[in-house]
Amino acid sequence: MPRDNIPPSAMKKLQQFFTKTLDTNNDGLVNWTDFEAAIESIVSKDEAAKNARLKVLRKRLEQHFQKYFWDLCAVGDANKDGNIDLDEWLDVMNDIIGGLKDKNEFPDWYEGLHRALWRANEFLDERNVLKDEFANMLISWDIDEKSAEKAFDFITDHGQKRMDYHLFSEFMKKFFLNETPKHPLNLGLD
Repeated sequence: MPRDNIPPSAMKKLQQFFTKTLDTNNDGLVNWTDFEAAIESIVSKDEAAKNARLKVLRKRLEQHFQKYFWDLCAVGDANKDGNIDLDEWLDVMNDIIGGLKDKNEFPDWYEGLHRALWRANEFLDERNVLKDEFANMLISWDIDEKSAEKAFDFITDHGQKRMDYHLFSEFMKKFFLNETPKHPLNLGLD
C-alpha cells in the first residue's frame, strides 16, 4: 500500500514514535503485552491495590486501552496475527494523516486513545496543565524532558494559551502533520 500521506521527512519520526511509545518491549510488534506494560507504568497493580481511586483509574485505563488495541487491530492487523508490526502501523498512520489533512480530525477510535492517555494523568487542573506535568506525561512515553518542554512552549505560545485536552489534541494533530525537520512539535523524534 502506498503511503502517499506520509512525507519522507516524517517517516523517521513516525518510526521512532512506534518504537518509543507503542512497542514497549522492543520486539518489533505492538500487541496486548505492550499495552499492559503501558498501563503498569501509568498505574501499577501494587498502587491500585492500595488505593481505591487508583484502582478505578487503572480499570478505566485497561478498558480504554483494550478498546483502542482491538480497534487498532481491526483497522491495521492486515495478516490477522493479533500483532501490529511497523509496516501495518505506518499504513494505519497513512490513513490517519490523510484524514487529518482532509478534515483536521482523528478517527473516533484514535481520538479515544488520546482522551484515555490524557485522563490517565494526575494533573492539578486538567484545564490548565503545567509544563512539568505535560513533560512528565511525555516522559512516560519515553520522550526526553527537554523535547517535551520545547513542545509545550511552542504549542502554548510560551504559556499564553492554557494546556487543556483541546490544545493537547491539536498538538497531536500538528505532531502528525508537521513536516519541518527539528521542529519542537517533533518531540526530538526526527
